[in-house]
Amino acid sequence: MKNYLISLVIGLIAAIIDTTPMIIRKMDTVFIISAFFVWIVLGLFIPKINFVSISFLNGIIVSILFVLPITFLIYKLDPSGLPIIIVTTILLGCAVGFFSKLFIK
Repeated sequence: MKNYLISLVIGLIAAIIDTTPMIIRKMDTVFIISAFFVWIVLGLFIPKINFVSISFLNGIIVSILFVLPITFLIYKLDPSGLPIIIVTTILLGCAVGFFSKLFIK
């Protein structure tokens, strides 16, 4: 149970980091809520899915695979936003993977 709480906190921190710029830019509320919950769920999934043994690389792979379907919709709505989403996904996925390995036993 403790590991799930730690995973939720890690996901929550990633969600706040991801959505803060969106809130500042006054983006659509649905996009903000969607991004927020994506990182909450990824906070739970990344520690449980092991594609590779290197934690930060595993976090990147899982987060990219998870966000990939959404990128097609985003590209259709705003192609210029896609590079930002990809970079953010890689950075936050790396961080979630790293901190999950660090704090979850």
